[in-house]
Amino acid sequence: MQNGIKNLEKVNYKVDYVISHCCPTNIQALIGGGTYKKDYLTDYLQEISEKLEFKKWYFGHYHDNRQVNDQYVLLYEDIIPLEFKSIFE
Repeated sequence: MQNGIKNLEKVNYKVDYVISHCCPTNIQALIGGGTYKKDYLTDYLQEISEKLEFKKWYFGHYHDNRQVNDQYVLLYEDIIPLEFKSIFE
């Protein structure tokens, strides 16, 4: 987790995409309506999300396919093509 923060600091918390298993605590509360309990990982992702600039955040732990809001996408069976541009070009 510390390595993740260190790498995000290197890019000033600006990325195009986040791909994770879980989602931040506030998004988990939104999709679960109180069903899911926050934990160390969702709180860590919450902390990161509050500093992060990103286009989309994809996660799938909750076994559904849903566009949560403009930035957060819950994926289970769907496949989403991502645009990729190397930083080495």
